[in-house]
Parts: sequence; C-alpha cells; structure tokens
Amino acid sequence: MAEELMRSYSSNPTLLWLSAFTFLIGYLEYIYSFRLVVREKSAPFPIWMHTLYLAHDSTGAVVFLQLARQHHYFWFFTLASIALVIWNGFECFNLYMAVKVERQEIWGKLYDGPVSVGSAVYRIAAQVVLMVSVVNIVRVFMNDTAMFKWFALTNVVMAVGPGILWSERRSRKGSSIGLAIVIVVGTVNTFLPPGFGMWTTATPYFDQPWFYIAGVVVSAIALRNLVMLLSFDPKIANGPRKPIW
Repeated sequence: MAEELMRSYSSNPTLLWLSAFTFLIGYLEYIYSFRLVVREKSAPFPIWMHTLYLAHDSTGAVVFLQLARQHHYFWFFTLASIALVIWNGFECFNLYMAVKVERQEIWGKLYDGPVSVGSAVYRIAAQVVLMVSVVNIVRVFMNDTAMFKWFALTNVVMAVGPGILWSERRSRKGSSIGLAIVIVVGTVNTFLPPGFGMWTTATPYFDQPWFYIAGVVVSAIALRNLVMLLSFDPKIANGPRKPIW
C-alpha cells in the first residue's frame, strides 16, 4: 500500500487538501478534549480511548517514520509521522489530567476509598500495554503496512466511544455540543466517495460497499450522540469563565 499512497499523493493535488482537512478534524477533537478537561476537570472521552489512541498513534509514528526512511523521506510519510508524534503529546496530556483530576471519577467504583496516583498510573500503563498489543496484532492480521486501515477504524471509535460515556453521565459535563458536531463531520468525512474523502481517494481499497454501509451506521451513531447531548440540560457557569459549548 505504501507505493500506492506515494503514487496517489504525487499525482493528485486534491488529496493534499482532503488529507489536511481530515487531520484538522482529528486535531480539533483532541483540542476540545484537553480544553474540557482543563476547564471542567472532566474529559469527553473514556480512558480506554486515550490509551487506544496513544497505542495507535505511537505505532503509527514509528510505521510512518520507517516508511519515510525506506522511500527517501517521502513528504506524506514524514509529515504523517510528525503529526502523530504531536497527537501523542495530546494523548499523554489527557492521560496526565486523568490521573491528576479525574482518577476518582474514572476508577473510584473499583476502590473502597480514594484512588491513589500509583493505582491510576498502574491501570493506565496496563491498558497502554494491552492496546499496543491489540493495535499491532490487528495491524498484522489486516496486513496494514501503512496504518491506513487502522486510521479508518480510529474514526469509527471516535464516532461511537464518547457517546457511551456521555450516556452514563446523563449530563453535558465534560462534553461539548461543538465537539459532537465536529465528530459528526469527521465521521461523515471518513466515508465519503473518491474525490471527496481521503481514504477512498488515496486508494481504491476502501471504495467498496461495506465501507459505505459502515459509514452510514457509524455516522448515524455519531448524530444520535449529538442529539442525546442536546437533550441534556445546558451547562451552568461555575466561575467567571463561560462553559465550553
């Protein structure tokens, strides 16, 4: 797939803008996450999403660096590796905040008393080890030499995962209508046909019925999560700063 991606990115200027928009959506989702956890002391994503994305993006950074070295530092592979390193920083910050301000909310039901920093760090480390193993064994099974198949799957996780946490909270705490809208846009964008979506434009591998069927299903779930969030009471300001919409 690496050679196919090189041909696509070398011959189709439109693909650069489609990819830039796709990466921007991913960055916006995580910018919302660390803004929410800083201001509201509660993140919009469950802890397993942070550990999964850290495992995925650290693996992806290494894979794209290796591809860049093997192909004379082809610009897409090089930039993708750098972008994933930056994402790793976002994810590490969110995990740090999970330990610092969210550990009781996340793991309190597992302990009789306060959750210690050591216990939270241990659970995160164990999850990361598990997620790295899962990401890489699935990558091997899929023969995903350029991480492109896994990239699509991470957007499926983004469409579905936050809604599970939001439905458990039954409030807008730690979540955002703006974020939910960005997730809907990012989900739909993942499954667009050739000429409009990054995946199907970069390689015909994704241009098949089940890809679009899955797109309809997960886009509907992302939209449902937005509607659910809108049904909850609006946030009330707690201090001089307005809550994140």
